[in-house]
Amino acid sequence: MSIAAITLPAVPADARGFAAYRSPTVWRQSLYLLLDLLVGVGLFTAATTLLSTGAGLAITLVGIPLLAVTVVGGRAVATFERVRVRGLLDVDLPTWAPLDLPDGLMAKLRATLTDRPGWKGLAYAGLMLPWGTLTFSLTVTIWALAVGMTSAPLWSLWSDPPPAFTLGDTRVEIEGWGMVGLAAVSTVLGVALLWVLPRIIRGLASADLALARSLLAPSGEQALAQRVAELSASRDASVSSAAGELRRIERDLHDGAQQRMVSVAMQLGQAKERLAEIDDPKAQALVQQAHEEAKLAIAELRNLVRGIHPAVLTDRGLDAAVSALVARCPVPVELTSELGGRRLGPTCEATAYFTIAEALTNVAKHSRANSAEVRMRERDGVLVVEVTDDGVGGAVAGGAGGLHGLMERVQAVEGRLRVASPVGGPTTVRLEVPCAS
Repeated sequence: MSIAAITLPAVPADARGFAAYRSPTVWRQSLYLLLDLLVGVGLFTAATTLLSTGAGLAITLVGIPLLAVTVVGGRAVATFERVRVRGLLDVDLPTWAPLDLPDGLMAKLRATLTDRPGWKGLAYAGLMLPWGTLTFSLTVTIWALAVGMTSAPLWSLWSDPPPAFTLGDTRVEIEGWGMVGLAAVSTVLGVALLWVLPRIIRGLASADLALARSLLAPSGEQALAQRVAELSASRDASVSSAAGELRRIERDLHDGAQQRMVSVAMQLGQAKERLAEIDDPKAQALVQQAHEEAKLAIAELRNLVRGIHPAVLTDRGLDAAVSALVARCPVPVELTSELGGRRLGPTCEATAYFTIAEALTNVAKHSRANSAEVRMRERDGVLVVEVTDDGVGGAVAGGAGGLHGLMERVQAVEGRLRVASPVGGPTTVRLEVPCAS
């Protein structure tokens, strides 16, 4: 919801005029306006006391930290008022992004003293005293006039008539029917004021909300940028968590099932050697077949583990892992890397590795290429990978193939994957993915 859309809830059609008094809204809004004075006195006193004390002691070791604490208190003002606005006006104000404190005492003090939300909260605390005085006075006056004028006939019965006064050269005395007429006019005006009073209170509350909205909540652009940052952080955490889970599965398979299969294969090999001394061709054939199946299962398991997350990528980095891919490719591949063995972020390395693996698989299976080339470089926090082959071309990234899956993987980390593959070749797969060195 944008800042411009933060307004008081709409008034239902059946809760207007005198019907508004059956709803708690007008009473809660009136209470909110009356509390402005009390809140304003407390906030103004606290803010001015802390600011003046901190400024006066700024030349000492105590003043600057006290000013920093005061600015943080400005954020506490926003939190307190946000609760009051939600409770009495039924409006949720957007929250500021948390204060990001860097390492180091001086850096923390600098970040705190230049915190805009904190200073805006202190400005709100300073404005609340005059504003609270105004809203309190207007609210009390309007309610007093409305109730007092409406109940004028009762007061006329129990009170003495007003004293006589002179209007020009005429002496005026209000008594008898004059009092009845005055009470009737006062009652009509009081009823009319009661009719419009909920609208007046709503207008004052809206102005109060606008003040809180402008100083205690981020603007529409700031709220949008903050939301985007939160979603990006959440996505990065999800991607990192998924990558970590894949690495755990790879380790479990490598250290568990794969090692057990190797042990089974070794035992079958020993059994085959023992059976060679016994004249039982059928048993020898069964053990031989089981031995071959075990070795095949180990090879498939290793390929599966490598496809989930290769151990060489975790242990030695992208350069070593891609070198292993190039060595296994049946098509001659030239590898050019400017990384120099430097490690990048785990997500970045995994994205690049699987992109290169899929591209080289396509080169071997579909391109009918005689040679291929892999180039890797990192510029300004972005890893650029290009895989080129001299095959027949015609590769597309759409559909449900491997390139389509790579597109989704790359998009999840805010990267870009482009495929240029005209019919007749050559084919170039270019990956750009942000990474942290």
